[in-house]
Amino acid sequence: MTKLKLRWVLWCAVIGAFAGWIALRVLTAAGRYAPVLDYSALYSLGAVCAVILFLGIRVKRSSMGKSHFEPIAAARTLVLAQASAYAGAVITGWHVPAMITLWLANGQSPTLTRSLVLAGAGVLMVIVGYIVQHLCKLPPEDTDDTNDSVVTE
Repeated sequence: MTKLKLRWVLWCAVIGAFAGWIALRVLTAAGRYAPVLDYSALYSLGAVCAVILFLGIRVKRSSMGKSHFEPIAAARTLVLAQASAYAGAVITGWHVPAMITLWLANGQSPTLTRSLVLAGAGVLMVIVGYIVQHLCKLPPEDTDDTNDSVVTE
């Protein structure tokens, strides 16, 4: 598997910011509120981060020989960690236009605080994705050409 590339994570944040900006313009033009997630989204984002971190620690313990974890499950954990990093970047990007607009328009407001907290949660998802990706790294294999377990006659 390939590592997470910071460039792609930043592109996801830019795409999320662009989509958030369009949604912000459309909704505020219609007289609606800024498209900011509610605090209840923090529960699901926190649960995702906790589960991914738990699975990453299990993969690391398995690679150190302390427990057994299926290789396919380790690969799925890596993919889940990378997906959460991309999702965290999109969530962060989504809230940036609302933060800027609300800060310039009103100064401090409850919606601005909510967007800051949720953007921070998105950054936390990116960080957890990078950490778990590092935990899923396998130790280098032994490339010794001599194999003592093969009996030849």
